[in-house]
Amino acid sequence: MSKHRLMKTHSILVVDDDPDIVEIISLYLTNAGYQVSTASTSTEALKKIQETDFDLIILDVILPDFDGTDLCEQIRLSLSCPVLFISCMDDEQHILHALRIGGDDYIRKPFYPNELVARVETNLRRTASERKNAPAHSDELSVRDLVIDLKKYVVYKNYREIILPPIEFEILLYMFQRPNRVLPYEEIYEHVWHNESLGDTRTVMVHVSNLRKKLEDRATDKYIKTIKKRGYMFLT
Repeated sequence: MSKHRLMKTHSILVVDDDPDIVEIISLYLTNAGYQVSTASTSTEALKKIQETDFDLIILDVILPDFDGTDLCEQIRLSLSCPVLFISCMDDEQHILHALRIGGDDYIRKPFYPNELVARVETNLRRTASERKNAPAHSDELSVRDLVIDLKKYVVYKNYREIILPPIEFEILLYMFQRPNRVLPYEEIYEHVWHNESLGDTRTVMVHVSNLRKKLEDRATDKYIKTIKKRGYMFLT
């Protein structure tokens, strides 16, 4: 067994009611060195999530009992691990909704299994990179009533914990560490997603909008100010 495979010990939950798709995903992820659990319904998935601390969840949108986006909203009440949606629904509104309610990525069916593995690796690597690169001199960053706990990887506002998915946490942390200057959409995308933006401003805008909603900041610009057609500025 290679050193590369030995380093991968992440636990992944695959939620899909199509046994053929589950088998393919499980095979490729297992061959890549991941520990894989599966669920065919949202109810079964919730039970497994209560029993196991998963590092990443792959989630179909259409499930037999209740919708995968509804399941994602429930997951986000307690977990911040990356959630990757897979679905045959490829219209823009469904994709944007999946991202707004807490999804970190969206993969259209049919998909190439190796591409899915690459997306899994990218999301896990990004999360690990943010933790590794967090400032070592302090366990907390704060401004006014907002606190980022770098040790626990959680955010507090007025001493109330705010549950953020990894993407939104990383966007906030990136802004927090670069206050009072314009951060272009492309810069945010390339740092957080570790890929060239190729003009993809919409993805950043959706996640920042979701972040501002959770910070109760959309109407006040207390923390994040929109710089029209350019990007954002984090205010201290």
